[in-house]
Amino acid sequence: MEALQTFTSVTFTRTKGRLQADGGSPRHDARIVEAIARAHFWQGLLDEGMFASISDLARAEGLQPTTVARLLRLTRLAPDVIESVMVGEQPRRLSLYWLQRHDIPMAWGQQQAVLNALN
Repeated sequence: MEALQTFTSVTFTRTKGRLQADGGSPRHDARIVEAIARAHFWQGLLDEGMFASISDLARAEGLQPTTVARLLRLTRLAPDVIESVMVGEQPRRLSLYWLQRHDIPMAWGQQQAVLNALN
C-alpha cells in the first residue's frame, strides 16, 4: 500500500520565530489547530471506510497506532472548545502534549470545567 499523506487547509505564518495559525494573535497554538484538523480528517477517512482500523491508518501515515488514537480523541472536543482554540483564546496551559496525555471527558460541560482549571 502506498504511503498516505495528510494535508490540512490551515495557513501557518511565522512571527518573531513563533509559528501561528492563520496569521492570528500570538496566542494561537498552531500545533493544536493542526492536530484537530488532522484528527477530523482521519476520522472522516475511517468513517468512509478508506481504512478498516486505526492500525491501518497509522501504518499508512507512518505513525504508531497509539499516536493516531490519541489524536483521534481530539474529535471529541466540544465545538466551543475548538472555537476557542481557533481564535486563540484557549487556556494558557493547554498544549497538544496535555491533550494527548490526559483523558478528555465526553460530556462537553465537563470538558469546559477541566479546561477552565488550566487557566
